[in-house]
Amino acid sequence: MSWYAIDAVDRAFSRTRKALFEPFDFWKWAKLAIIILLLGGIGSSYGGSGTNYRMGPEDFNNNFPNIEPGRMPVFPFGSNEIGLSYIQSVSPSAIIITAIVFILLLALIFLYISSVMEFVFVESLVRNEVKFWNYSRRFLGKGFYLLLVRLALGLVFLALLGIAALPFIPGILKRPSDFALPAVVGGIFWIVGVIFVLILVVGAISSFLSLAIPLSIYRKTGILSAFGLVFANFRKSWQEIVVYWFTRFLLGIGIAILTVFLFGIVLLVLGLVFLVTDGILYFLFSSLLSDPLSWILLIPFVLIELALIFGTLLFLGVPLTVFLKYHLLSFLETWFVGAEIPFFDASVQEPETEFNEPESAL
Repeated sequence: MSWYAIDAVDRAFSRTRKALFEPFDFWKWAKLAIIILLLGGIGSSYGGSGTNYRMGPEDFNNNFPNIEPGRMPVFPFGSNEIGLSYIQSVSPSAIIITAIVFILLLALIFLYISSVMEFVFVESLVRNEVKFWNYSRRFLGKGFYLLLVRLALGLVFLALLGIAALPFIPGILKRPSDFALPAVVGGIFWIVGVIFVLILVVGAISSFLSLAIPLSIYRKTGILSAFGLVFANFRKSWQEIVVYWFTRFLLGIGIAILTVFLFGIVLLVLGLVFLVTDGILYFLFSSLLSDPLSWILLIPFVLIELALIFGTLLFLGVPLTVFLKYHLLSFLETWFVGAEIPFFDASVQEPETEFNEPESAL
């Protein structure tokens, strides 16, 4: 048995070094950082929109009533009753449902962007060219189908979890006095076990999907067809996939430790520098202005410092994430015969490819 996953580590290091450091390109790193950010999830805040129109005397033909302390003013034309009835008609359940629908739509949009970025990230690393908008437009369709597959997996996961919980629903509906402690403990262990097994299954399927994405691009096939190719190859050489999963697990632990170490150093250094800077700025502002204004003037500087810290941490994560993706691609290159991944550093194989091209076309 060949150790494709272990051999791919060295090729992943070499390709990461060539892609990111030979030569170093700041804007290339920046675009890769944005792609990685979109892959990992987007944190966004929504500012609600609407009208903030305030009524003035001109709205009542200059008959605006006087407001006496302790009394509710009586507006003309029954404005009190209309306003109260409108406020009472907006039920809390409608607000909650609207908020849930809005959050779900945002989640779908972000998940779709993440699905498109999966293809953009692979193409950028394979070609060693980051063409963000060009690749994004190119893979809109494939990203949509990947989104559908992910949603289907999520629904299946929830359905299986619900089926596993069905035997305990009658017990939950009983009165608290009817609960038996052994049954409750057993139910908890059962649900935790089911969740653990489902997570393993979903993790394996997600691994197959990650391997299917490059095949979908370079074999010019659908994501489900590429998934079928990966699964068929898994049935022939499942030992290699097991070694691959174990290698990825060890690499993940090592990269997690390295990430915590690097991020901790950066946070410590930048935190001390910015703390001293903010102290000096506060001393200067407080000597010229009153105390509330001094804190208010510090807010823009603090926001800029937080953005610098976030950007620095994002940049530090680029080579780590790129290495893991190159490891996946390098493993797929040798494990799946005929993957046809056109790596940027595969110039040695070009004459052989050109020589065999007319024969394969026949």
